[in-house]
Formats: sequence, C-alpha cells, structure tokens
Amino acid sequence: MGPFETDRLRLRKFRADEFETIFRIIYSDPGVYAMYSSVGGDFAAAQERFMQAVYQPNNSEFGRLGVELKEEQILIGQVHLDPHVWTAPDFVVNGSAPFGAIEVELAFAFGKEYWGFGYAYEACTRMVQYAFEELRLPRLVGGAMLENERSVNLHERLGYRLVRNPDQRDVVGWITILDNPGLAKS
Repeated sequence: MGPFETDRLRLRKFRADEFETIFRIIYSDPGVYAMYSSVGGDFAAAQERFMQAVYQPNNSEFGRLGVELKEEQILIGQVHLDPHVWTAPDFVVNGSAPFGAIEVELAFAFGKEYWGFGYAYEACTRMVQYAFEELRLPRLVGGAMLENERSVNLHERLGYRLVRNPDQRDVVGWITILDNPGLAKS
C-alpha cells in the first residue's frame, strides 16, 4: 500500500526511527490517544504496535502509513486501513446484513498541533479513493467516541453514515459506514 501523495501530504511507510516522533505527537498526548488508541501512554505497547506497522509486507493492501507534510518533510500523523471481524452480531447496517463479517476500517490520528488545517480530511480522502477505486472494497467502516466531535465531523464530511452503537458497554459510541458509490448495489 502506498506511497500516496496529495497536494500537501505524502502518505508513506513508516521508518523504524520514527517511533519516538509518533509516540510524542500521538501516543503520549492524552488529548489525542484517548480518542484513538488503547495503548496510549504505554511506551512499550505503543512501540510494539508501531513496529508491526513498520515491518508490514511491502505488497500489503492494508496497513498503516505515516502522513508527512510534503514540503517540510515533517511527520504529522498516521492513517491506516485495517481488516477486522466486527463482533456486534445484532447490529444491522444494510437491511438484513448482520454486522459480524470482515470489514475494513479507515482509522487516523494526527498530532494536536496539526488539527484544524484539513490534513486529516486530505489524507483520509486519498485513502478512501485507494480503498474504493484500487481495492474495490464495497465499504469502509469506522468508529468514533461520542465526545470526539472532530472525528464525527470528519466522518460526516467524508460521506460516512453514523449509526449509534447498540452495545452501550463499548467506548465507541458511533459506528461509521461509507458505502462505495462505484459498486452497483445487488
């Protein structure tokens, strides 16, 4: 997967020496990781997850990419496509289709100092394009905490439908669904 470019950004594989930067801007800032990761604040766990991303196969269709400002060559965040088996069996997203199949999640996190500039939207738009045009995925899913208005707004801006998570024990209050408009509905 990747590298990809947008007007201002380069989405590319991580280098092993970038962990401390990612830890500083994402995993050590509670204002960022509280809305994104279960390993935030835990250096060893975050490093293990990061190193798995660094050493993903070169021909992988899925995985995690670093997002850098093209001109400045500064790492500002990450985006990823991750396949998951969603486990809310009684959750219906498409008529009678139970939400228990393998789904691909588009996830993202950016350092707080880079919020409000449209970088997340720009990077995620490119990832949606890749997922739908190149991989021909039927849809993308995601999740957002109820109080994470920035994430909810970004999902809506990207065209996702927001559905309240029926499992109230789950920290993720919104399930987000983006159908591929290029695939005919059967």
